[in-house]
Amino acid sequence: MTETDDAALPAVGALLRRPAVLVRHEVMLSLHDAGFDDVLPAHLGVFQHPGPDGLRPGVLAQRTAASKQAMNHLLHQLESAGYIYREPHPDDRRIRVVRLTERGRAAFSVIASTHARLEEEWRAELGHETYRSLAGGLVRLQEVLDGKGAARA
Repeated sequence: MTETDDAALPAVGALLRRPAVLVRHEVMLSLHDAGFDDVLPAHLGVFQHPGPDGLRPGVLAQRTAASKQAMNHLLHQLESAGYIYREPHPDDRRIRVVRLTERGRAAFSVIASTHARLEEEWRAELGHETYRSLAGGLVRLQEVLDGKGAARA
């Protein structure tokens, strides 16, 4: 593919939007079907891969591009609903970390199962090589974005 061919492609950010919206929609349907009616779309940022277990609220805020205050509000809602609890960090008691409860692990399992189902559907439609290439490119993009986040902090 040449630079001219690349210019004819839609922007990657625009192409990522539709799958992201679909995943969110399917995850919310699956959670509600499994009885987790109190999980809101805003809470999905807390549950994003690899999950919140053992992370500081500030790290979760950074991963979701939310303010620390907004993340603490979401965590309070999830804590009140019995999905998480916060405890002191084992190495520094001044720092709090998030832990999943049994209910939180069950919700996270529903989310993971929904992701696995969608991934399998997409792999079947795209073919193994295209799917693997897409996933590899997105992993690399995530690494680049993680590097940028670290440089800004």
